Amino acid sequence: MATVVEYADTRRAELETEIRQLRAAVFALREELELANVELKHKTQEVRSTYEAEMVQLRNTIASMRSAIELASVEAEHAANAVIAVTREENKQLRDTIQQMRAANEEDRNNHQVERQKIQNLANDEIAQLKTVVQLLRDEIDGMKIKYEQQLQEQDRARRAECVELQQTISVLRSELEKHG
Repeated sequence: MATVVEYADTRRAELETEIRQLRAAVFALREELELANVELKHKTQEVRSTYEAEMVQLRNTIASMRSAIELASVEAEHAANAVIAVTREENKQLRDTIQQMRAANEEDRNNHQVERQKIQNLANDEIAQLKTVVQLLRDEIDGMKIKYEQQLQEQDRARRAECVELQQTISVLRSELEKHG
């Protein structure tokens, strides 16, 4: 009987240790996920800072180009119509360049947003998988507990049956002793 109790206590301690280890693993995974989110935020901020710096540079470039266009326009008033045609062509090229830069900037921003969404989806999928694994482990532990309790009950029934059998044997032996005694 002492071994059954010792076994139960040992098994219970093993299960509790396993539960603590599982909780520690889940906690570590949560910390890792939080670190990944922080890293993603930092990367997003870096990209945003880069885009903002490029926008400032583009604005400065545009401002200096506008100044050049205005100066060229003043000079063009004094020059022939050929010079005006050249200036108009330059303006057209600058607008096209700016439009191309804006389109490239928009495409980069959209690509970054798509990548960010992919990373978020992957993180969400991983969280869902971890939740499923934790639930499966909990179910398995519950099944092990039920099985263990059933084994204890079966052992208890067997011990009781053995006690009853021993008591009957003792009664038979006593009655035979009384007959011969």
